[in-house]
Amino acid sequence: MVNPIRQETKQVVEEILTRAANEIEFREVLLLNPAEALKDYPLTPEEKEIIASLKKVALEEWGVDTRRHMLAIIDNGNSITNRA
Repeated sequence: MVNPIRQETKQVVEEILTRAANEIEFREVLLLNPAEALKDYPLTPEEKEIIASLKKVALEEWGVDTRRHMLAIIDNGNSITNRA
């Protein structure tokens, strides 16, 4: 039987997903080393395990863009490209 989601857990998961959507570095750590990414979040071991099992596809289904973005700046006709 699956335990119902606690309200506190829901808020923390929303925070994690928002951070993953906004911070490329955090998102990569979450995907590659979830224990490190989640160590400071107040979740039970079982909840951390569930989040740790998320894969890139699952994050995309939650609306998290998992691509590394290219930032292009046009200055006087010269294009300067930099990885964001």
